[in-house]
Amino acid sequence: MSDPLHEGNVTNPHINSLKFAKLHSPKMKSVYWRHFGYPTNEDDCIITKQNVVCILCHKVLTNHGNTTNLRAHLQYRHKEIFNKIVAENGIKVPPRKVLKKNSHGIVIVKREPSERKVKTEYFETSQNTSLSGGGCEEQSVLYESVVPETYEDDEAIDSNQFTKIGVTGVEKKATPFQLLCASAANHTIKKYENPDREVTIAVEEGSEMLDSYQFQFHIVNLVIDDMRNIHTLYEPGFSKFAQIIAPNLLIPPAEKITSYIKEMYSDKHTSIADQLKMHSQIKPFSLGFEIWTNVEDIQFLSVYYNYTNDSPQYNLINQLYCTMEYNKYSLLEEAFEDFSLQNCTAAIVNCDYDDYLRHFLSSKNIPVILSYDVIINYCLKSVYDLPAVASLIEEVKDVIMRYFMDLSTKDVNIPQPNEKFPWTYYELLKFFTETISWPEEVEVLVASSKAIVDTLSTLAVTLDTLKGEEIPLNSMLSPITCKVLNKKLTVTENDDQFVASIKSVINSKLEHFILSDDHLTISALLDPRFHRLITVNNFNKCLQILTDKFNRINEIQEFDSTIHVGEDRPKTPSNANVKKSNLELFFDLTETPPEQPTSEQSSVETDLKRYRTEVYVSLDESPFLWWQKTGNTYGTLKHLAAVYQCVPCTVNMNFRKSLDEQIRAYQKRFMLVGKLIDAILFLHYNK
Repeated sequence: MSDPLHEGNVTNPHINSLKFAKLHSPKMKSVYWRHFGYPTNEDDCIITKQNVVCILCHKVLTNHGNTTNLRAHLQYRHKEIFNKIVAENGIKVPPRKVLKKNSHGIVIVKREPSERKVKTEYFETSQNTSLSGGGCEEQSVLYESVVPETYEDDEAIDSNQFTKIGVTGVEKKATPFQLLCASAANHTIKKYENPDREVTIAVEEGSEMLDSYQFQFHIVNLVIDDMRNIHTLYEPGFSKFAQIIAPNLLIPPAEKITSYIKEMYSDKHTSIADQLKMHSQIKPFSLGFEIWTNVEDIQFLSVYYNYTNDSPQYNLINQLYCTMEYNKYSLLEEAFEDFSLQNCTAAIVNCDYDDYLRHFLSSKNIPVILSYDVIINYCLKSVYDLPAVASLIEEVKDVIMRYFMDLSTKDVNIPQPNEKFPWTYYELLKFFTETISWPEEVEVLVASSKAIVDTLSTLAVTLDTLKGEEIPLNSMLSPITCKVLNKKLTVTENDDQFVASIKSVINSKLEHFILSDDHLTISALLDPRFHRLITVNNFNKCLQILTDKFNRINEIQEFDSTIHVGEDRPKTPSNANVKKSNLELFFDLTETPPEQPTSEQSSVETDLKRYRTEVYVSLDESPFLWWQKTGNTYGTLKHLAAVYQCVPCTVNMNFRKSLDEQIRAYQKRFMLVGKLIDAILFLHYNK
């Protein structure tokens, strides 16, 4: 299925051919010049005046010395802005005529101007500027142009449509580079943003850069990008900053900004929601539920929609669908009334104690899986709650406070513990053991802290392994956990009671939340990369779940799951000379697949047993592509595998961010208040 919501980044070829860092917006009399600028380099020196660049779409136009190209481009490419300029300035626009082609395919433009329409643009003469000890007066240019009655596009306008009247001379002492630098000397560098990219524009002092509509547009984008409350726009500091940036404009009233955000949200949410609802009717998907509170102690529920797409390549899309105030009176039924929840494979949640949410999901026969980053946090908190570890952390804090004056003279950053983020305590202990050389009196404390850090670093490696994957599926969790428990967290004879207690606590949590979860086991079984890397203790139950699910799918789709004797099975190519990925390095496999004969019968049980015996796949191979190429060999499993490929390992992808970025994002969302929380978060995560 092609992703209806995924749009590739389109690169404008003009930008590649004309490389520029900024745009210089000259002070022209024509209103059209507000939306065009000369390309400049990093030193604010104009590269060329033979081309101008549209600020709105970055299209590069030839500068013929008049505004004909500019006007034609705005009228043809940016109709709304052009109509607004025409209305505000009382400009009369000539009607467009249909272009004719002769037998040779050459466009013939008939020009019958009864009167010559003259349009003048000029540079105002500036004060003398010192250049290399001498002064030079900025040139003053006057152009006369014949505005054509008919034009089709920018390319239909050539240099024969205007005549340059005259250009004043420039002092010969000044070099071109000096002239360009002098031209930029009186400019103020300002930022101008549009939906595609950010452009830095050099504008002359006192000249207008943005109109009220553009200013409002960027103010709203600021609210969305930074997850701000609207009232923060009117605080003294930001108000003064806005006046410096745009002294001729005022920040729009809160009501106007609110209305604009609601309109943006309504348009985008309606479009995306319709596509997601349609997708849910025909394709498998999964849901993510994140419960959180804001500064007003109001509880919210953010819902994520997960699905796979195959355009331009297979990928797993994690998309925020909505955010609602959440309590026992919340109507979850209404939020999903147009979704086909029978196609929902699983729900990933960030808490396992909410009975109301669990009851709703259970009533829809949707399995509940705890987000992996939350599972790891539970492991960390369980370790920190051990009496010996809790007292050790307090001692570490006391030592750091005792030597705080000495530490303040060094170039070190002391991690600050945060109860909402258990990894901050790990960073504190890591800082204590690795960054500073402590006196002998605290050597025992350092050794004990290092034992904790070494044990917990295993969990950090698992997260880093998932971060390195382009598509972190939940099928990875069981094999990764098996490897960790068998190789890293097994209690050995060399472990003292302190380390053994830490490992035991982590083992119990991972066993409970991951290895005991039937659906995580099934996900790993149906991922050709991992089925041989797990120990299945609940095979019969997993087989029953798969059989029931296949029967339900078969009733709806009525597909043929049989195979033919002698059917060729693709072999996995050798990757001996290919650089290993994070997963290859993590598992360090050296197995080779045996040759197996093909079986005639096909059922969930027989296919699963053959599949587990015959299939050996590289950890770097895509499970999506493997099932697409080889799925008919295991007819029943192909359809079941597609169901579990849409389940990520976490509620959202925030775990990919650094710890500092996670904390900042949490704090921004925590401070959101008012009626626009859903709109701001939706627009922020669906740019």
